[in-house]
Amino acid sequence: MIKRVINKLIVSLIVVLVFSIATIIIIKPFLKDNSTEASELVNSQLKVVKTKEPNSNKISTNPMTMLKADGNRITNSINTDIKLKGLMPPDLSVLKKDKRFNKAFFEEIKNTGANVVRIPVHPDLFVKDKDYIDKYLVPAVTWTNELGLYAIIDLHYIGNIVTGEGEQMPKISVDSNVLAKEFWIKISSLFKDYPNVIFEICNEPTAINATQWYECANGLVALIREQGAKQLVIVGGIQYSQDLSWVKETPITDDNIAYASHIYPAHSSGNWDGWFGEVSKLKPVIITEWGFIDENRDITKQQYLVGDKETYGKPFVDYLDKNNIGWVACWYDDTWEPQMFKSHSKNYTNYGSFIMQKLK
Repeated sequence: MIKRVINKLIVSLIVVLVFSIATIIIIKPFLKDNSTEASELVNSQLKVVKTKEPNSNKISTNPMTMLKADGNRITNSINTDIKLKGLMPPDLSVLKKDKRFNKAFFEEIKNTGANVVRIPVHPDLFVKDKDYIDKYLVPAVTWTNELGLYAIIDLHYIGNIVTGEGEQMPKISVDSNVLAKEFWIKISSLFKDYPNVIFEICNEPTAINATQWYECANGLVALIREQGAKQLVIVGGIQYSQDLSWVKETPITDDNIAYASHIYPAHSSGNWDGWFGEVSKLKPVIITEWGFIDENRDITKQQYLVGDKETYGKPFVDYLDKNNIGWVACWYDDTWEPQMFKSHSKNYTNYGSFIMQKLK
């Protein structure tokens, strides 16, 4: 009887010993020095933003920090002033057709000296492709984040998105007001953890008065915040984004807003102060579209773009520098006007050469 009990005890001890050895073998590769693990955790909290790379579960990291409005300044998380200067390419789906939609294209933009790229999303192209976000926006935002570029996602409507009025509103079946709301709910919830993303809620509000646009803009900003997105939001002026004068009396009721104006050669410098210059003393202002056509002035149908470096380009940039206003020049392309290239190569137009000088 005693012998049988002893045998059972020996068997039990052997089982326990084997289980313990197996456990140590399995977990040993995952054991780390506690001080090293704590240091890595602190570094990850301070510096690392996790982002999914397109079509994979791989995590990429980048120490960029989210921008915020502070008075009339744009700053980063350590309160350093950030002046945005950059470029706008055509719609990403157009880049894809031209076989230019890849990380190398955004590296090219980065190498010009730009720190921001404006990504226009045309509603008609967006609606036609149900996979537009995954095919284009996710890769573009991931690449720009990895390269240290801020990315403005711009819903590229031109008109009144509340009523659908406007000569340049796209001929699509989806109601513009509904599409804008659904778009920003999706985009802000998807990219809320990307520190390099900035949301521009509507390209060029027009056929709309200041009161109506104020109410619409406030509503869209509130939708973005409801998704947990804290990034900088850009709100354009009325009258094709030229006129921000209404902001002096009725700014958007959110703490992290910058305001956009679009100025071209046909827009008299006598209006600059009233449209956006005075506002820039109170709130952050960015010119998210500007540019000129010089050598093609006789063939363009868009005569409001006709100008040159001496009469428009240099005075305009000098005015922006004086008022500490950032800018995005368009278009980084050879066909969309005002074009920076004569071809896809580095054969710049006069305007393109001027922009490259200012970025460098």
